[in-house]
Amino acid sequence: MVEAKADYGWLWRRPGHRPLVVAHRGASGLAPENTLAAFRLALEASAPAVECDVHLSTDGVPVVIHDAQVDRTTFGFGSVALLSYAAVRRLDAGSWFGEAFAGERIPTLDEVLATCAGRARVFVELKAGGGTALVDAALAAIARVSGTEIAVISFDPSIVRDVATRRPSLPVGYLVSAAKVAAAGPAATSRQTVDLGAGFLSPQHTAASPALVEAAHRAGLPVGVWTVDDPALLERLAALGVDAITTNRPEIALRLLSERR
Repeated sequence: MVEAKADYGWLWRRPGHRPLVVAHRGASGLAPENTLAAFRLALEASAPAVECDVHLSTDGVPVVIHDAQVDRTTFGFGSVALLSYAAVRRLDAGSWFGEAFAGERIPTLDEVLATCAGRARVFVELKAGGGTALVDAALAAIARVSGTEIAVISFDPSIVRDVATRRPSLPVGYLVSAAKVAAAGPAATSRQTVDLGAGFLSPQHTAASPALVEAAHRAGLPVGVWTVDDPALLERLAALGVDAITTNRPEIALRLLSERR
């Protein structure tokens, strides 16, 4: 049976509406990033969407952490890819942020998706270099969830292409840095995104320009920028016509953009 094509209608910003606010690693300005505490605070703030980062443990469990190493956000050491899930799970991922979050753990992708199911959309970033094994594990976790819209995003062109090919019904976005946009140009960046099979473009906010937004929209691609906390910049990007804004402070962005509308 041929799988239906992904629906990107929910990503497009409608006239008169504010951009979709995406909580970066949860409400990571208020709680330790990529922990269930951060995702729950984002949900309490009524964030319509959250974003999380996924690596694989050495025994193949998709765990939610940004860095390839556990050193920055735990008191542990070493590469996620060289640690078992049991070893990852023992690490305290909250104390570095504040004593109130002592004992927070690095969650699995399944846990994050279950927490957000039916309450917020989830953007799942598959970290570059994870390859087929990461894609396999993430798609399996996503398949176990119902009741929420999920999109996969990545900086890794091979991952974007792989997900788009294997799961055409799943929304896929291509993450690009400002340097990449500057080197290729807005039109070429948009063409590459389409050629990879992605249905939306996620540039670094400093790359967002009228030319890039226009080129992406002309190519049929919604534009979601990352990561923006400054109120003046939030307003400028909203005026520019971007479709989504990722932020560490969703509660501020929601209030500001609601007042602006």
